[in-house]
Amino acid sequence: MKAIALAALAASALATPALAGPYVESKHEFKGTDEDYSKAVHQGRVGYETKMGRLTPYIEAGLGVSYPDGGGSDTFKVLEVGSKLKLTDSFSAYGKWENVFQDSDDTRDWKVEVGTKYKF
Repeated sequence: MKAIALAALAASALATPALAGPYVESKHEFKGTDEDYSKAVHQGRVGYETKMGRLTPYIEAGLGVSYPDGGGSDTFKVLEVGSKLKLTDSFSAYGKWENVFQDSDDTRDWKVEVGTKYKF
């Protein structure tokens, strides 16, 4: 009986929706063109998201390191701001703005990304 109660408790805990708040995230990218490998990029980020009606805005900041194929490494800092927007139960949109501040040459790379998602 205890095993059934514990299983039911664990299932209900897993089914509970995620609450808004702080989080930690890692990203690992391996890049190349055709058969040629060019670099690996590893990042650690901390962030915060909240729900505001149908919007889920967030902010993330972190550190990263890039390992080019030829050797060596480059470090950087990253800042990302964005939001998801639930349009219907099946359809959502998102937008984000990311800045990468290179430590080696004081440049700032940026990108803006927008997209949609439809769930079947």
